[in-house]
Amino acid sequence: MRVSIGIDLGSSRVKLLALDEAGECLGVTMAAYATESRRVGYAEQNPDRWWDAVRLAMSELLSRPAIHGAEVEAIGLTGQMHGAVFLDDALLPVRPALIWSDARAEEEAAEIENRIPRDELVAITGNRSNVSFTAPKIMWVSRHEPEIMARARWIVQPKDALRARLTGEIGSDVSDASATLLFDLRARTWSDDICGRLEIDRGKLAPLSESEATGGYLREDAARALDLPAGIRVAVGGADAPAAALGLGLASEADSHGAVLISLGTGGQVLAPVSAPRVDAEGRLHGLCHVVPGQWCVMAAILSAAASLDWVVRLLHPDDPHGARELLAAAATVPAGSDGLLFLPYLRGERTPHFDPAARGALVGLRMRHGPAEVTRAVLEGVALALAEGLDLMKSIGVEPKAGVVAGGGVNKLWQQIIADVLDMPVALGATEHASARGAALLGAVAAGIVPSSTQGTLPLPADTRVMEPDPDRVRLYAEMAGPYRELYGRLPRL
Repeated sequence: MRVSIGIDLGSSRVKLLALDEAGECLGVTMAAYATESRRVGYAEQNPDRWWDAVRLAMSELLSRPAIHGAEVEAIGLTGQMHGAVFLDDALLPVRPALIWSDARAEEEAAEIENRIPRDELVAITGNRSNVSFTAPKIMWVSRHEPEIMARARWIVQPKDALRARLTGEIGSDVSDASATLLFDLRARTWSDDICGRLEIDRGKLAPLSESEATGGYLREDAARALDLPAGIRVAVGGADAPAAALGLGLASEADSHGAVLISLGTGGQVLAPVSAPRVDAEGRLHGLCHVVPGQWCVMAAILSAAASLDWVVRLLHPDDPHGARELLAAAATVPAGSDGLLFLPYLRGERTPHFDPAARGALVGLRMRHGPAEVTRAVLEGVALALAEGLDLMKSIGVEPKAGVVAGGGVNKLWQQIIADVLDMPVALGATEHASARGAALLGAVAAGIVPSSTQGTLPLPADTRVMEPDPDRVRLYAEMAGPYRELYGRLPRL
């Protein structure tokens, strides 16, 4: 049995998934690591802790009976986007990694659009400047830690730093690179023009490949640490959102048949594969390369999806391990519309469509009769309305969504139905809740020749996958709510 292992280096934990040549999952394991915040707005992780977590999760995975006797032939990688990992000549980190949620570089993010007009920046990179992206992080380190920048030979994404540890090779892929703000989206390569105007040393950026290319082979010391044979092929890998789309069968615009990925993780995304770059002139959407060669993605991103649900659970049922289940059950008894409550999910600022780190969340319309059930349903509806706002922007640039595939740790039946009603389209439950890790394993399988290509390496959704159809009455109600919801952002006071 030929096996590919996908490694998904997430925001708080690593996830490993073993996939056989038929596309069947043989096991999933996870291990967590901490995010350090030395000051308000800082978010850093120690790459050594990533490696410790990979070793722990790999040991558990290889102990699974389903993998005994299997021949592990490939490793594929994916991970959190927008990071900045600074490596020296020996490919060792010279400081903790700045991850996507690090917000220290607000001045640098604003400076980028002072140097490069937004319309020009969006036309080249597919994105507007945002504090989450890699470019302002590099500028901050160059300005505030020049000695670190002098020691850094390479600046890479988190999954690329892990590949360096596995193989001794340096490099990145076009999907992760397209989320840095230093990339020419149409040419699928680094932009010398952008790097020059931002005074970022192009020579410190890693060579680029397509995601399914071979990125090296498991070296002896890493093989011993992971209890795997040396020489296993390691795919270059890709960014987590496009990898999730691949893992759920959305490999290309043609193959997706108009389906879009709806991700309910800590944040939320709506992602559509497209066969050519499509950008919103104002940069309210993200233009990215897909992990599939010759394909791109359009993505709307919100910062607090499952995080909003977690917040209301902590607020209303602190220290109750069954709090989420009880609140969701209660919310399911509340009619659509939450008895007049509206929730803005801007608990950590917002990206699509506002790109405003200072945006605030809000519950509007509270009455004495409202209780935990109404508040919980309002939170679910507010997140869905935020996703719909992004989907409408995608429609305005030519994306034609016909259905959704929902995935992520926040998925539940009630929320899935609400999303189907708010977005007015059928929404299927993804065939796996570990979509990014499965996508990474598929990339490894393609690199090793276990499957012929990334478009042929995906499995269709099973026939019995749960599909929620939109209810016409609720669709009309949510369409009426969308106007007042979208007006709230501009009407709330800035405190």
